[in-house]
Amino acid sequence: MSKFAVIPNLYKDPDLIITKKIGKLLSDNGIKADVLSCYGVKDLSDYDCAVVLGGDGTILDVAKNAAAADVAVAGINLGKIGYLASLEPENIERLSTVDLTSYQKRMMLEMEYRGKTFTALNDIVIAEARATRMMSLSVSADGEPPCEYNSSALIFSTPTGSSGYNMSAGGPVIDPGLECIAVTPVCAHTGTTRCCIYGSDVVFTAENVSSKDKSVVVSADGGEELPLDIGEKIIIKKSGFFVKLLQFENEPFAKTLIRKMKK
Repeated sequence: MSKFAVIPNLYKDPDLIITKKIGKLLSDNGIKADVLSCYGVKDLSDYDCAVVLGGDGTILDVAKNAAAADVAVAGINLGKIGYLASLEPENIERLSTVDLTSYQKRMMLEMEYRGKTFTALNDIVIAEARATRMMSLSVSADGEPPCEYNSSALIFSTPTGSSGYNMSAGGPVIDPGLECIAVTPVCAHTGTTRCCIYGSDVVFTAENVSSKDKSVVVSADGGEELPLDIGEKIIIKKSGFFVKLLQFENEPFAKTLIRKMKK
């Protein structure tokens, strides 16, 4: 018997109305369903699939742990646009016949920071903690001579994350089936002002070369803001993990993008 974890965002489904419908639907079709809190879900290794109810932020939070456990993710869109969602609430009955082998692999990023490793499905962002100020970063790709960025922030985005902060900053939207890394400055003042697309195997070294009055932080997928001291370096590269996002439609990416952006 298949075993699914049903993980709702309680702000989006406070009375668990949709969550209970999904639980009953799965049970009626011979699938064991456990309802878990979206807060603090760590180990999903006992499950075949994680059904996540919420917006893209909720799906992002769960996806990293699902990737570590090699568990497929089905997102139910209870947010506004839902780029990461597989289904809308009115189509949840399709979960009863889900094919767990029908998924798209989404690459992730990995950041090495002070001896710890952080992963991101969308992006890793280095920024001046005060949005109205500018920072300076020296960024080297595969050990090549570094490029200096003078900007409010610098985004390292996956194709999946390209439709988020990267797009808002003027970066390109990239087909999420591809594997590459977009480096996009936010409000660049001098130096490199355009987004650059790199191969997925490129390893970046980013060093904070700002003046002493700057306060620079780094975060993965909008998580905890970690301080990056002057002269401190971090490594950003493709992660060995990937997220398996279940597919219920054979809709081309361009069509999906246009449909979502019209919301």
